[in-house]
Amino acid sequence: MTELKLCCDCKYYRKNWFSHLLGDTNYDNCSHPLISGDMVNGKNFLSCKTARAYKCGYEGKFWEERK
Repeated sequence: MTELKLCCDCKYYRKNWFSHLLGDTNYDNCSHPLISGDMVNGKNFLSCKTARAYKCGYEGKFWEERK
């Protein structure tokens, strides 16, 4: 059985602090260059929920370990 790769353990995960203060964690962001569409500096973001559902997939194709 493969280990589930969590978005919060990925190096491209960016916590949306404002949403967390309001108690909503559905708007954390993924800044992976291939997912965000910003190949230069990765400053564009896509919601982690959306990225996981439509780009990265359940298996976490673009997941990279945070160091």
